[in-house]
Amino acid sequence: MKFESYLKKAKILLEEARKDLINGCYNKAVSASWFAVENLLRALLLRGGKIPPERPNKLISIIHKMLYEKYPNKRYLIPEISSLYEKRKRADHRDTFFNHSQADRAFSQAIEILKGIEEILFSRDH
Repeated sequence: MKFESYLKKAKILLEEARKDLINGCYNKAVSASWFAVENLLRALLLRGGKIPPERPNKLISIIHKMLYEKYPNKRYLIPEISSLYEKRKRADHRDTFFNHSQADRAFSQAIEILKGIEEILFSRDH
């Protein structure tokens, strides 16, 4: 996918997460929150001239290294990204059922991560 497509998809998925949260689809809200973030992380790699890996674990690893080395002021995002991904795995692949409060926290995490990554993507230094 192209950079712009990842940006567009991230926005759409965040909106879907918001709607899922409102409609009581809490596991879906957690998943959509993660996938919005994942798309923006892929856009970040593309913007940096790198091809995003297919597997989320590899993507997260590359992003963590990038944030740690190139954007030290954004290191606070590293545990947030990992935490949200773990929630997504629990929502989709485990016997976990998220409630409104938990899903709302995942949605808030996604917004925080997205804002931080957008600051990198649209800064003059990038």
